[in-house]
Amino acid sequence: MEQQKLRALSPESVADFRINGFLKVEHVLTDHQVATLGDHADLIADGRASHIPDSSLQLEPVFRDGATAVADRVLATRKLFNMAVYDDLLWRHATNPAVVDIVADLLGTDDIKMYGDQLFMKSPVTGSAQPWHQDSASWRDIYPMDLVTAWTAIDDATLNNGCLRFVPGTHRWGMLSKERLDHFIDDLETERWPAVPVPVPAGSISFHHSLTLHTSSKNTSPSRRRAYAIHYMRASSWQDVAVTDAPKMPPFKQVRGCSFPGRV
Repeated sequence: MEQQKLRALSPESVADFRINGFLKVEHVLTDHQVATLGDHADLIADGRASHIPDSSLQLEPVFRDGATAVADRVLATRKLFNMAVYDDLLWRHATNPAVVDIVADLLGTDDIKMYGDQLFMKSPVTGSAQPWHQDSASWRDIYPMDLVTAWTAIDDATLNNGCLRFVPGTHRWGMLSKERLDHFIDDLETERWPAVPVPVPAGSISFHHSLTLHTSSKNTSPSRRRAYAIHYMRASSWQDVAVTDAPKMPPFKQVRGCSFPGRV
């Protein structure tokens, strides 16, 4: 089979991703694109986008459980999700050739659909931590478990405000249920399984495999850490509808290339 010609990455970068399960690419978006995305994120989080359903919003735990009153809905928001199917600006980002060319290189195909999207707000002080996890442990109805997330930094993601941390090579472990992952938690970020923090400047993108173990700490800084993540999969992927405990997603939209009968 003829290998697809690379559009954006070097062979070395693709090899690094296949070995480690993550890759940072800097300066993908322009300053204007970043500012536009950030303003739109705040507009949606503030409830001023009537075309985005309320079910797409999740508050930080301290506001969700009523322990703290919501004074500013934007700063109280933990994340927003499943929005690009309703929103033209976010869909333009999801289909931006500068982003999708990299995804095509990593997936090895131009036949690509969007699984979903998530906007992470992580405000100062109340921005909570995200425990160690694999994305495909939630998306366990999609096969092969070989999706790629493009995590775009809207603000500089730093060590203090909760940048992502990855354990290299864990995408080659297969999917770990919570019970199986629990056996490794104490070993993560030790000499046995060291983790790599990945600070990402605004406008740059961190790409990771859906089985790569990753986490982020709470925001202990005075700075926001907004990021917009698009999750991509091959259009030839198959959805096992017998799996009933996976997220219920909107219809999967074609990003590029062909679709296939009986597939996602």
